[in-house]
Amino acid sequence: MSSFDATNKRLKNIRGRNPDFPEDLMRLLRMTYHVQKRIKDLSNAALRKYDLVDASYMVLAVLYGSDNETSTASALGEACMEKPANLTRVCNDLEAQGLVARGNRPGDRRCVMISLTDNGRRLIEQVMPEVWRRTTRAYDGFTPEDIRLQEQLFARQLENLDNT
Repeated sequence: MSSFDATNKRLKNIRGRNPDFPEDLMRLLRMTYHVQKRIKDLSNAALRKYDLVDASYMVLAVLYGSDNETSTASALGEACMEKPANLTRVCNDLEAQGLVARGNRPGDRRCVMISLTDNGRRLIEQVMPEVWRRTTRAYDGFTPEDIRLQEQLFARQLENLDNT
């Protein structure tokens, strides 16, 4: 029995009650959610021993990949897909652990800049490979062509959603 069977049954029930229900498309959307949830769970399992969660890992990873390992708070929130209030809480926790530092952009005190500290860099470099090992198994058995196709399909979905 698949972990998705119960969801699939509910979708069929909805279709039975509402013939206009786009069952196939909703199945794909729910599958996307289930895949993302499982990846997040795998990521959190790897992060637990470092006293991190997915949101804090994303902040560290985004900063690590940013120019000068620094970002504005608004760009960081957008890249991590976190709302400002949650980003503030996550950054407060990371700052208390000595993993990020906050400051203001020179000449613009209203603009908050967040930077990775040396400790933050060391931690993200240690943690990333563990997260990769756990989460990339979602693509076990995929060919390079499968991966390129999925990337193209996701890009089309994002474009569709950006244009709404």
